[in-house]
Parts: sequence; structure tokens; C-alpha cells
Amino acid sequence: MSENGFINEFYKLLNPADPWTGDEQSLKALFETKLLQYGLTMNQAEKLLSMQKRTLEGILDKSAKRIDVVSLLKLGQFLGLNTDALFKLYLKEASHDIIGELEDAKRKSFIVSNFDTKNLYKSGFIKSKTDFDEIEKRIVSYFGINSIYEYGTKSYIPAFSRTKRSANILMKEFWVRSAYSHFEKINNPNAFDREALVNLIPKIRPYTMNVESGLKIVSQALYNAGVTVIYQPHLPTTQVRGATFVINGKPCIVLTDLNKRYASIWFALMHELYHVLYDMEEIEKQVFHLTGEPDLFLLQEDQANDFSREYLFGKDKVKYIKPYIDSPVVVKEFARKSQVDPSLVYAYFCYDMEAEGKGNFWARYNSYQPDVKKALRELNVNTFDKESIDETIKYLNDHVFNI
Repeated sequence: MSENGFINEFYKLLNPADPWTGDEQSLKALFETKLLQYGLTMNQAEKLLSMQKRTLEGILDKSAKRIDVVSLLKLGQFLGLNTDALFKLYLKEASHDIIGELEDAKRKSFIVSNFDTKNLYKSGFIKSKTDFDEIEKRIVSYFGINSIYEYGTKSYIPAFSRTKRSANILMKEFWVRSAYSHFEKINNPNAFDREALVNLIPKIRPYTMNVESGLKIVSQALYNAGVTVIYQPHLPTTQVRGATFVINGKPCIVLTDLNKRYASIWFALMHELYHVLYDMEEIEKQVFHLTGEPDLFLLQEDQANDFSREYLFGKDKVKYIKPYIDSPVVVKEFARKSQVDPSLVYAYFCYDMEAEGKGNFWARYNSYQPDVKKALRELNVNTFDKESIDETIKYLNDHVFNI
């Protein structure tokens, strides 16, 4: 095929017809849509494509007097178009250097279309938004995969494949795939024992009083009952408060630090344990359930919230302590009798007052809240700070699960 033939075929691909009107869509509009989707500036896109501004603009507005096929191929990859057939045909006649340039463009386009580099940088997971070699190295090392193209090849998360791949979806998918990979590698050897879990749940509450080691001790007991619990920080644009996965027939729970409150960690744990007890069959069909995110499958969120709330510190207890809330001695003693850390008393008082429209008291009683990092330190500090998931697994096996 001649060079002009390639160019004509590519323009047909680059300018698809609008499905409603049949009119040719603006190539520039398609490109700008991708910039918004990927969170890139025009300057960043130019660097990613290794194209000068004049060259790129000439292609987009069709003002260029001469267009090379390589630029069109790179642009097609960036736009996510199915150019494989023409790509392979052109490669038969291309030089080694050109093949390398196209492969580099393909790799960069894969990264920006599958990862929200802006928010991964904001979270601290990657150190650069534009050094694609370093970004690839970080992701490959973290997941323990052989190449960047292996990311997302597993079909255990069908929900993402049929959803518009916005920045929010990309971050949520990254968070979910990270959690799944942790559980898959932990591979809890204990069979799930629902009866053991039922017997264990009434014994959990007093461990809220042990800020530094309570979560770790409870997680060890749950692990022995076949329920694996890990901590994974929330990521920008996600609103996950907790999550339940079912992998190989066993429940797995993720705790997050969405609002940085000690009471919220325990609330999330009890909420997810409700899902383990009563929603496992439904979750297993979907692989995972995210608490705090819009739920496509309408699980029993209200019941799970009520279960967690009443178990830890119910509304009747808040009504009782309300007149004495500014007496730390009384609150501390009531918390001791209720077998909870005093911070839970203040947290649920603040929550109820806000829910009833009586004001925001969180700042007023914030000094009574333990540092949530202290509570999570023994469970695992931050999975995303680790070089790899394998490094986290070693820590958990050595210090939490005692394998």
C-alpha cells in the first residue's frame, strides 16, 4: 500500500461518522475529548506523542501539506482506535527505528488510557506524571507482572470493562486490582467458618479500647476463621469506605482511611462483616462490593450500617450520654462500661447531632480522637508505599497472620 493509501485509510479511522447523524465527527473534537479523559494538557500530549505542536495541529485541522504515516499511527493509538491491521501492514515496510518509535508511542498510550497518572502522582504512588519509563517500572514492579500490558488482562472484574473509562473509574479499578492481587497472593489457607465468625463477632467490641493493637488482634482471629482483612488507603477521586471481596469462596475485607477517624475504621469492619454473613453469595457473583461507592447491585447497605452502629454504640446510648458529653470523666466511664474506646462515644454523638441538623461538633471533640495511623500501624502502614505487593504480603505474613 502506498503512503497516500495509508493516509487515506487512517483518516477514515480517525474521522468516524456520528452514529446519530451519519456526519463525520471533528478529529480535533475527538482529540480534545481524550485530553479531558486522560487529564492531559496539549503540551503534555505533544511530549507523549513526540510530535511538534505544528505537526499535531496540522493533522487535527487537516491543514498540513504533508503528513507522515508514523504520526498518524501514533495519534490513532492515542485515540484508542483499532489500527492493528494497518499497523501490522505498515510494520512490514518500516525500519527498525520507526518500529521502536511506534512501540514507544503504543506503550505511552496504553499507560494514559489505563491509569490516571495525575491522581496516582497526587497520591504519591508515582513520582512523575510524564516520565513514562519510570511510571511503567513502578506499576510493573508493584503488581509483579512481566509487562505493562499484563495489567487488566484478568477477567475477574467485569464491572469495569463495560463502564466508561473516566478518571474516577481508572482510580477505582486500580484500587480494586491492587486489593484483589493482595488477597490472591495471601491465599488464606484457612477454610471460611461462618459459625466461628458468628461466635467471634460478640467478642470484637472490647478491642476498640486497644488503639495500638486491637485491629491487629481481631484481624488475626478473623484470619483463622477464613476471613482475610487488610488495610489499603483510599485514593483521590474514590470514596471507598471499605470493601468485601469473595475470592476462591473465601471472604476478604479491605479497610480504608477515607475520613481519618478511628471510629470509622471499626464501623467499616463491622459493616463489611455484615456483608460476609448475609451477602456472600451475591458478592461472589460480582467478585467485590465497595462500600461508599454507588452500588450497582443494591446490597443491604442500610442493614449493614444499622448492624455496625448498634453493635458498636447504638443511638439509645448516645441519648443517655448526651447530657454528660462535656464531662470527660463520665464519658470515659460510660465508654468503659460499654466496652468501647471513648472516641467512639464522641464520634457517634457528633454523627447523630449532624444527622439531626443540630450542628457540626466534629472539631469540638476532635482532641478525643486517637491518631488513626497508630491504630493501623500494626495492621499495615500503607500498601501503596511499598515497592511491591509481595513486600506487603511478607510483612503481613510475618507480623499479622504469623505464618
